[in-house]
Amino acid sequence: MEINLISESFWGSKKKASFLERLFRRNKPVNKALTTPEIIAKNCQGLLLKNENLKSFLFSTDMALIENNDADAILAVYPFPPSPKIIKTLIDFSGKPVVCGVGGGTTKGKKSLEMAIYAEQMGAHGIIVNIPFENKDIKKIREKITIPIIASVTSSDYDFLKGKIKAGVDIFHVSGGAQTNKIVKEISNKFPDFPVMATGGKSLNNIEESINSGSRAIVLSPPSNKDLFKTVMDKYRNAFGG
Repeated sequence: MEINLISESFWGSKKKASFLERLFRRNKPVNKALTTPEIIAKNCQGLLLKNENLKSFLFSTDMALIENNDADAILAVYPFPPSPKIIKTLIDFSGKPVVCGVGGGTTKGKKSLEMAIYAEQMGAHGIIVNIPFENKDIKKIREKITIPIIASVTSSDYDFLKGKIKAGVDIFHVSGGAQTNKIVKEISNKFPDFPVMATGGKSLNNIEESINSGSRAIVLSPPSNKDLFKTVMDKYRNAFGG
């Protein structure tokens, strides 16, 4: 099935790629329908997780999208309580490093600690906690696991970030919407040697700006199955008169 380029997106098909896609596509001997821009592999410093240098993270728990994307790793975060079944299934299925979400505003305390320990036992390369996650719970997790702890942040406040670092956070994931690159730059200035990754948006210019601001890795949000099917079905309707 052929997937056409989504409007204002770098996600596209090998056969119907735009000039920018051909220019920036990663030169990898892997034939995937959704390819990550080469600018990430070329310009990102990368994050070291379990002795693997990872530069691109696919933000998805959809197995079809994971199977058909060539990102270095998977960021498995979803708006529900963390599930051992999902953690195990994604790690077993993906064939690449997985960072598992273990808590945020609703899930915390003992439950998050149990999920973090389980994720490490199953082979996760790291765990991630959402913005409201409390430092006291981060400390408890840090005492029990050795894999990296990533904290999502939307602020560059020095005391807020310093508290996270002291609690045991190893990496900041900046997801600040339109302010993401500004926040990345401010964090990089305040904590020059501290690893930062960022949500990269949906354009090459935005990704390049994130990298230039100090992001060592880029989180990519893929189009939904609904959006992908829309391009396919529009093509079929036009071709077959439906």
